[in-house]
Amino acid sequence: MTRAKAIHLRALVAGLTFSLAASCGGEYAEAADPTPGRWTGGGGLGFLGNTADGTAFAMNLNAETFINRSFSVGPLLQLGVTGDLTQIGVSGQVKYWVDLSSIAEGLKLTAQGGLGFVYTNSHGAYASFLIPIGAGLDYALSNTVSATATFLLNFTDVDPGFRPDADIMPGLTFGLRFQ
Repeated sequence: MTRAKAIHLRALVAGLTFSLAASCGGEYAEAADPTPGRWTGGGGLGFLGNTADGTAFAMNLNAETFINRSFSVGPLLQLGVTGDLTQIGVSGQVKYWVDLSSIAEGLKLTAQGGLGFVYTNSHGAYASFLIPIGAGLDYALSNTVSATATFLLNFTDVDPGFRPDADIMPGLTFGLRFQ
């Protein structure tokens, strides 16, 4: 990847993050107590391990609507970038929310799973199914913003031949969720 392409890709990632942060907010349900039928969105930055090109910088963007106070559904976009790799994963996710307010006010534990596809362009173009499962923490900073930490195990069949163990890619991101 040339230096100009890397700069453009980083500008795109920063622009997407800023756009998501600016477009979410204000009139949705409180972050600590979601209302069924309301939408929320967020993003996170971190690392995605065991990709076809080693450990990648990761960015996750998500949107979700609450079915009830314990379940939400919505899309998840995962981006992974290294010097020689761009990886994009899209999946539909289901999250189960557990209220941990007895430990800390506004703290929730999430368990999630989904199904989608992943595209990788490291040493050629490869596409595969994607099954992301994982857990996370969501801590309400205010009525409209929560801090998040998410750990995902991404099960795929991406095998470009350079890393035979690229079938399970663990990812860890830290971010914000907006109401």
